[in-house]
Amino acid sequence: MKNIIVMSGDIGSGKSSVATALKQMTGYDVIGTGTIQRAIAKRRGVTTLELNKISQTDRSIDDEIDSYVVELGKTQDNLILDSRLAWHFIPAAFKVFLSVDPVVGAERVFSASRNDENNPSLEMTLENNLKRQTIEDQRFHKLYNVNFRKYGNYDLIIDTSYTSPEAIAEKIKDCFDAWLSHNSYSSLWIAPRKLLPTQAVKAVTGELTNNGVEENQPINVFVCNGFIYIRDGHRRTLAAHKAGIELIPAKILTEEPSDELSAGLSAGEVASDVSLSMLRDWEEALGFKYTMYPEKVPAQ
Repeated sequence: MKNIIVMSGDIGSGKSSVATALKQMTGYDVIGTGTIQRAIAKRRGVTTLELNKISQTDRSIDDEIDSYVVELGKTQDNLILDSRLAWHFIPAAFKVFLSVDPVVGAERVFSASRNDENNPSLEMTLENNLKRQTIEDQRFHKLYNVNFRKYGNYDLIIDTSYTSPEAIAEKIKDCFDAWLSHNSYSSLWIAPRKLLPTQAVKAVTGELTNNGVEENQPINVFVCNGFIYIRDGHRRTLAAHKAGIELIPAKILTEEPSDELSAGLSAGEVASDVSLSMLRDWEEALGFKYTMYPEKVPAQ
């Protein structure tokens, strides 16, 4: 088994910063998509900008990048690869997806003030990110017939919204070490404030405790239309947030809205029963505000 970690993720999820921190912990080399593109551009005798323009009409650029990634998987070891689709081309690697709240991701991109991106405001940055994300999803599905953002493609999913790159890197290393040793680990780590409840907060009763929350008691969640909902574990989520725990472990029950969560009740139906007033009560209990709400969320 080779020691290769491949990282994909949302726009603004901090892949480069996490890769740098992970390199310091592991001593592994880091190769990013930009490095690969520069190598191919040099071999072709063009600039990276010219290469990007060529790739819009010439599929051979994508094929060359893909072949480069496949070759890395065959010939390299002790490697961290920051690439959108490396998980697809190096299936034997430890596959990591970094997720981020869309608004938090936009704030990071806007603050970076990259010269090659037209982001005159935070609002425009968010809009551009969402458009770019949609284009990427459609492109990857068309070219490779893959769902890039499906969590089931990855060995580990970590929410980077409210946690430092160093802490994220440490969590990746811990899970990677467990994976190498064939030991169990939680495949999803998420900030409590990113989770949407499916119970009214007044129904979450009893003494709140954070005992075992981080290590031994993953909650059960499901994914619907880009949002992650709590199925079981409301008390532990509240307790973790109140205790200042940045990431809690979770198990994804399903990513398909049509899948049945209980007798005669699908994930989509459970999600549709979550009202705006329920979310507002949850926000008050945790002392924060969601950056985005599901579309068409009922008032009551």
